[in-house]
Amino acid sequence: MRETRRTILKTIGGIAGTGAISGQTNAKQAERLPAMKPEMRWAPADESNYSEAERESDLDIRWFVVHVAQGEAEWTVDWFQNPDANVSAHYVADHRTGDLTQMLAEEDIGWHAGNWPYNQHSLGIEHSGWVNDTVYTDTLYEVSARIVRWAATEFDFPKRVRRSEIAPCDATDGEGGVIGHDQIPNPYDCTEPGGISGHYDPGSLWNWGRYEGFIRRWDIEAGENAVVLSDDAAHHGPDEHAKTMAVSAGTVAIATGNVRVRGDTQWYKLDFGDSHGWVPADDLLYARFDAGSAVETTSDLNVSAEPDGKRLATVSEGTTGTIAGGPVDTVGYRWWNVDYESGEAGWSVDYWLKSD
Repeated sequence: MRETRRTILKTIGGIAGTGAISGQTNAKQAERLPAMKPEMRWAPADESNYSEAERESDLDIRWFVVHVAQGEAEWTVDWFQNPDANVSAHYVADHRTGDLTQMLAEEDIGWHAGNWPYNQHSLGIEHSGWVNDTVYTDTLYEVSARIVRWAATEFDFPKRVRRSEIAPCDATDGEGGVIGHDQIPNPYDCTEPGGISGHYDPGSLWNWGRYEGFIRRWDIEAGENAVVLSDDAAHHGPDEHAKTMAVSAGTVAIATGNVRVRGDTQWYKLDFGDSHGWVPADDLLYARFDAGSAVETTSDLNVSAEPDGKRLATVSEGTTGTIAGGPVDTVGYRWWNVDYESGEAGWSVDYWLKSD
């Protein structure tokens, strides 16, 4: 990773703070697989469709923008190579196969956000498919998330999904993170979303909760939550040959901070409440909440009898509650069962929930 100003400051702060916190996880306890850039073919965009630059030496990359192409991957690649297109993004992902194409060097500026400062300070990825029509697979989420993890490590921006609200008027405000094209502010009225043309991708079928689960699955910290993906994933030790535990798929557990790498597999030691066990990173996803988490709604939010089921009620923005169960991923959303202090109880979408 290149040594940027923010990276150096963070390193200095980390050195200065070493050992200052009682019970701090040491290096032996927190092994992690490195953030590797996934393999992808190179198909350069036409030089008339982007701006050459020398980021991060003269511009700071702090945003990762998620797009849906409204077409197939090969159509998108061909369009970015058309000198009349006047548009480009750094990467194209095929929702059918998970194949990746890189079209710009990360140091260069893509024309994809509809807001020039956001172009200057971001990387963009186009996913093939159609807004509110294409159902995205875990294969696509995983390969796209691996780019995010590598880029966030390389260019020092948070592996964090910024939910629901429009991004700041000033693209350099805050630390940045992962956003959709629909969260880019209009450059002439930053209260309006979608950049200058009002884009609304990636749309309602893009599961941000699950996507963030893949982005963070290799970097879950002590005290954070993870959801187990299969019944036989938990073991008594960090080894595939260790005896398995009776932990069912969908169980949410808390990371203890103990992490081991065995060969090409990263293992987490998780607290299941009545026991501890080890689960490989590729058999779990980061989760924002667990049972008992206090939450608050960030908008008026529906409460349903079951995930994507009959609406029981609508709670107002700012309503607090407690997570009673979940998550369940369906129809483009991650759902949690919430007991609201206002008396309603049922399933709500986590995109409009935050920690209380």
